[in-house]
Amino acid sequence: MEAMDATSAHVASILKVAWARSLGIGDRDIAATRTNIVLPHDSNSLTFLSVFGESVFLGPEWAVERAREVPEDELGTERGLLGIAKDRGAHRARAETLLFTPDYLPPPSMHPSEAPLISRDRDMVDRLVRASPPDDVEAADLLDQSQWFTLLAEDMEPVACAAYTEWQGFVANMTALTAPTARRRGYSKTVSLIATNVALDEGLVPQWRAHRTNANAWHLADALGYQKFGTLATVAIS
Repeated sequence: MEAMDATSAHVASILKVAWARSLGIGDRDIAATRTNIVLPHDSNSLTFLSVFGESVFLGPEWAVERAREVPEDELGTERGLLGIAKDRGAHRARAETLLFTPDYLPPPSMHPSEAPLISRDRDMVDRLVRASPPDDVEAADLLDQSQWFTLLAEDMEPVACAAYTEWQGFVANMTALTAPTARRRGYSKTVSLIATNVALDEGLVPQWRAHRTNANAWHLADALGYQKFGTLATVAIS
């Protein structure tokens, strides 16, 4: 990765510690030369994590042996992990692109009269979810968040929501959803910018986890100025 300034390097260390905690390992287990951690033989998943050019693979001994011969760019995909566990009842493979921002995002220039009307109420989130396709609702996972920022139209109907929940004590996992009738108008970007800056005010590091098949999430995070810093891939085994 490109050299980071002091602020970005500090934030990178926070994210590395948070991810290590989430996997139940030490942050030094995520290393420039991939670490392979052997889990109990009855473990029910395989995990590959790459962050800031350092990585770790976790799985039973048989999976670790197979993973040694697999390049990291392949391990970070659903196909790569399914290939390792193809004879072990592999299912529910998932790969995510991880993005973050260490900096406040600049607000759009607008007249005070044009300032967005934002609701923090759960009721507005529920209304937006009911008006959205089930697949989009599942991908955004709004209802499992703890902080919501819902943009309201002139008729007080919710048109977009960005949200986050605190994760591992240091990180804000960000997400967003836009009503089908209100897309391509920049609404998600507006509320996501607000949510990101509030998370930073709270001392959290904003992180976006974009599923590889969710191009909208990736493009939104990229448009906001989030930087890619890693990949997470998991697969369940039986």
